Amino acid sequence: MSSLRPTLLLGLLALTACSNRLDSSAVEAAIKADIERQGRRLTLREVRCPTNILRQAEAYFRCVGELEPEGTFPINVIQQDSQGNVTWEVPNSAALLNLVSVENEIQTGLAETFSKRAYVDCGSEMYRPNQAGDRFECQIVGGLTVAGDRLDSVLVRVTPEGDLEWQEQRQSVGTPDPSTQANAEAATTDGAASAAAPANSATVAGPAVAR
Repeated sequence: MSSLRPTLLLGLLALTACSNRLDSSAVEAAIKADIERQGRRLTLREVRCPTNILRQAEAYFRCVGELEPEGTFPINVIQQDSQGNVTWEVPNSAALLNLVSVENEIQTGLAETFSKRAYVDCGSEMYRPNQAGDRFECQIVGGLTVAGDRLDSVLVRVTPEGDLEWQEQRQSVGTPDPSTQANAEAATTDGAASAAAPANSATVAGPAVAR
């Protein structure tokens, strides 16, 4: 059993205004455009950020994204300096999945279960809506051979509660690999994720886009 814990995806925004406060409107527009560009059929109704944020290195705050037609998710922003350069991060939430986070957690689960490293690719999009009953497949790049089976992909399912479960898709290839047979026999191939829980405390701030 493997838990898909949220990890954070960072985006860099640079603000060049003369004021000593961040331009919240610019931050909102830049983040909204970037998430839609990197998402799978994602349309955001809006991104809302606090106003009157002073430029201050290491200061942070939270913005909120709202999906169309529904669902909100946190966006955490940290100021890198007093010049308006910030990074923003979108964790897994009840409304939005960060597929980089999902890939990392599946890779960790496979390594812990089979003592073999594998690269997992869930596609070119970075985000997708977290919708109950949704299923999608992530590829195990180059495949992974364990206990006589070849693992080429992982099927990910969103439960009715909004959690994630994943299961390796196996194909028999012949003689088992003795070095991994014991691990494979003891392993549970399902992974349950609490990734759907929104971040308890996050922060957000940000200006124009610069990846």
